Amino acid sequence: MKLKIDPLDTLFFRDGRPFTMGDDNWAVSIFPPSPGVIYGALRSLYFSWHPKELALAETEADPTSGLQITAFYWLIGSEGEGNPYYPMPLDCVRLKHNRREPQRFYLLTMSSLGNLVTNYPFTWLLTSQDEEVEGPVGYLIDHESLRNYLEGKRATFFGLDMNFYLSRELKVGIGRDAGTRAAEEHRLYRVEMLRLKDMSLAVDYQGLKLPEEGFLRLGGEGRAAVYTHVAGATEELPAPAGGRYFKLYLATPAFFKGGWRPGWINPEGVGNYQGLKLKLLTAAVGKPLSIGGFDIKRKQPKPMRKAVPAGSVYYFEILQGTMDDAVKVFHGHSISEYREKEGFGLAYMGYLDPKNQSILEKGET
Repeated sequence: MKLKIDPLDTLFFRDGRPFTMGDDNWAVSIFPPSPGVIYGALRSLYFSWHPKELALAETEADPTSGLQITAFYWLIGSEGEGNPYYPMPLDCVRLKHNRREPQRFYLLTMSSLGNLVTNYPFTWLLTSQDEEVEGPVGYLIDHESLRNYLEGKRATFFGLDMNFYLSRELKVGIGRDAGTRAAEEHRLYRVEMLRLKDMSLAVDYQGLKLPEEGFLRLGGEGRAAVYTHVAGATEELPAPAGGRYFKLYLATPAFFKGGWRPGWINPEGVGNYQGLKLKLLTAAVGKPLSIGGFDIKRKQPKPMRKAVPAGSVYYFEILQGTMDDAVKVFHGHSISEYREKEGFGLAYMGYLDPKNQSILEKGET
């Protein structure tokens, strides 16, 4: 099922920093929200229609236990009816002072460590020939360009600055006494609210039956949003066929037991995953995200964990197994080691671009 969500008001999604009225009185809103926010909103929507079943939440008889988010993206354009957009891959950078084409990104190039002495555990680095470059944080890539990226057909891409579709509004408030409802001293706070412009959130999900359209609560303060089911499936992204090298792109944040590194990969970069033996060659990973959540049944926060951000990319070599085997276990599946049903760690496989493929095959330095 494909679901489009359009907020009717400003939204607020807290980051992982502490916030206490009167002390840390500035609450920063982050965007995009984690897929866990949407997962929780869909569960809450179901229980709002079936309140008597809330007691079954988090039990073996939980009617929402089959819910699984299988894709998470944005629809950008007039009334959110445009093409799907995804986080720009982090192995793409742009020239820092390129005023003529500030949205042009190009792929980093693999280079060998050679005789360099370092505690870096892998053989290869991703580098740029230009001195002043910056990553694509906050930029999106459209479906067709992501398709070309995964097929290894292009070395440059145009990104879309997400800030063009966000309006930031300041909300000031003050805490009240729970009994008298009178304003309390030293309880002033400020919250950054976000208003979406020509942008819709979109998810593909399965395992739960919801009304065709209606309203749901989203983010902090439970702001109203309208949702509609959209006919037709999202066009599938291509998977590689043949060869022994591939890149793994994360469309959503992922939790790994090894921090930035999947827990099944040892410190030397080799690991076994569902019958495959793989070697991690290098990676482009962003700053970790602190992601928690809220338990609607226990009415308390979920444990906070560090997550690898969306857009992170891992380069692998297949040591045992085939590319077809890898596609079956990786492409379009969650590789997150926690909360995978919520849509964390949704991954897509792709070819290396011809230049990096040639460098690996020839062993160039």
